[in-house]
Amino acid sequence: MSARRPPRRPPTAPEDGAAEPPDLLGEILTSEQVAQLLAMRRSTVEDYARRGVLPSIKLGRHRRYLRSDVVSAIEEMRTTS
Repeated sequence: MSARRPPRRPPTAPEDGAAEPPDLLGEILTSEQVAQLLAMRRSTVEDYARRGVLPSIKLGRHRRYLRSDVVSAIEEMRTTS
């Protein structure tokens, strides 16, 4: 006879009005998506990532970008130029 698991509890709202953590999977972008977002070529996005201009994450042979990191990098470029 197998042991029974207790029933799942429904997710609860954050206490004390704390903001929910961001949905990181919802904000992960490919270089093609970043290129469309910034209206530039994919090769330029990938070059910027290699040079460290745009922050990115290497997942095996793939490079991914967090939308919030891309927005922050663009805002930083805008204020420094």
